[in-house]
Amino acid sequence: MGRIENKVAVVTGGADGIGKATCVRFAQEGAAVIIADVNVELGNKTAAEIQAAGGRALFVETDVANEASIIAMVAAGVKAFGKIHILVNNAAVFVLKGIDATVEEWRRILDVNVIGASLVAKHVVPEIKWAGGGAIVNLGSISSFIAQPEFVTYNATKAAIATMSRCMALDLAPHNIRVNAVCPGTVWTQIVERLSRQEGMDRAAADKDPTWGGSCMMKRIADPSEIASTILFLVSDDASYVTGAHLMVDGGYTAV
Repeated sequence: MGRIENKVAVVTGGADGIGKATCVRFAQEGAAVIIADVNVELGNKTAAEIQAAGGRALFVETDVANEASIIAMVAAGVKAFGKIHILVNNAAVFVLKGIDATVEEWRRILDVNVIGASLVAKHVVPEIKWAGGGAIVNLGSISSFIAQPEFVTYNATKAAIATMSRCMALDLAPHNIRVNAVCPGTVWTQIVERLSRQEGMDRAAADKDPTWGGSCMMKRIADPSEIASTILFLVSDDASYVTGAHLMVDGGYTAV
């Protein structure tokens, strides 16, 4: 039996990267997954891969910056699977700007990374309550806690996720809902791969580079599956007494 057998999970940004790895791992552990993403092609592909492997998955095109889209996603998920027990707030945009960010850039990143996460929780939490309780994992970052050059916009939103997670944990504990944040360091996702290749580096070179994988104790970039495994732990009964926590999954980067 899987660690989250017969549970139903919503994963925003579930079509690719950490989100996809989480959906795949959840399905392997017995859960049905609702893949909520704006990328229709990749979302359908991820759902098809999970189904081909014998898992249960539903892709719902979802823009977390649009409340009506979120409401429709939740309704579709409940119609398909009956209940929702787990939420992973993973969807994010990477507007990497300093104090020169425009109003439009600020609104874009806040709408998705902060307001979007809160709105998804707003509409999923009633379903988790109805199911008798469950767990939420919000995707924070090392950027929730440290300063990075020209990252004012992104780091501000990830710092907001850290505090939001603590507040949600306090508010939802009486309803048997645990809320935690996973805070990854550098992960080999599409955006990291693209940025590395722009600097002329493949995965092996990026692992060794002092500004990429070489900046942490473990001297390598994380794989999305390693973050997914941590998320799985936090939503499973193995973490039954863990709430309001920020679990660093950064190869030791923030420890030095």
